[in-house]
Amino acid sequence: MTIGRTNASAQPALDATLTIALAVASKAAYDYYQGQPFQSPDGYQQIDAWTGWDAFLISGSEEKYGLVFQSIAAPGTLIFAFRGTDSDMDIYEDVRFLTTDFVPTRGSIAPTPRVASGFYSIYDDKGGQAQSMREQLFALLAKYQPSQLYVTGHSLGAALSQLFSLDLAVSQPMSASNINFASPMVGTIEWQTAYNATIAPADSIRVYNYWDYVPTLPPSDLGFHAVGSAFQTAFYVKGEWFPHELSRHSVVNLTTVLSHALPASPQQWVGQFPDYVQPKWTMQSKLPPAGAVNWADKIGEHMRFERLMDAAA
Repeated sequence: MTIGRTNASAQPALDATLTIALAVASKAAYDYYQGQPFQSPDGYQQIDAWTGWDAFLISGSEEKYGLVFQSIAAPGTLIFAFRGTDSDMDIYEDVRFLTTDFVPTRGSIAPTPRVASGFYSIYDDKGGQAQSMREQLFALLAKYQPSQLYVTGHSLGAALSQLFSLDLAVSQPMSASNINFASPMVGTIEWQTAYNATIAPADSIRVYNYWDYVPTLPPSDLGFHAVGSAFQTAFYVKGEWFPHELSRHSVVNLTTVLSHALPASPQQWVGQFPDYVQPKWTMQSKLPPAGAVNWADKIGEHMRFERLMDAAA
């Protein structure tokens, strides 16, 4: 199934059913880590899982990191869903912005990608585990031998999903596509060059909220660049007097916006809905503003934008 197309003037077109399924799978990975009941995407069943090693100085811990879902109608179709930041150890890894070489499991890639060491550590370190996350993921591929693989994740999970997607494209090419949500930037210009030369824009799509700060981190001032193609939404807490970043970053809020936007043409939605993070708040979904934003200026720009939109309402 084709998950998107790109051109010079438009966002990629997203398959509504697939994209919502991947967003649901990403939320399920969080619930699994927390020991809570989780919802499988419609038409899929959960069949396996994997872990990762979160290191801190000379210690660390093994943590649940992802779920494998199998299509009920087409058993050869799998989803690999990575969870995002949900522990103190994750936060430590998130802010390790010093870069390191990305080395594929097999083969080679040029230029040598440079990626954030915190993200790569979770993906590559073995620590106290029998296998690293990377080794577990390729073992799962050998176990289930999918004919079609969809890779996804939210926030930190989105970053990990892109590390895996490039590794897979170089080490074991197969029919695989990545739609990820609210991803931070993973690596430097070398990472961007290698990734975009290896994976077609239609096969790696970042879906995010324009008003969310996480996709602008680590700062581009430190040399970080995004990869793949981009699909923007735009939502925030209505009437907020300071940025509610958790609400803007929430995968559930993002899923709500997508569930309204993706069936429409164009795939955008203007409307309101209850905030998942704080239900007494109301979220406002608008059309994304044109152009790029410097991450340090986003607060002031958002306040000006909100006042303008509220005055016009």
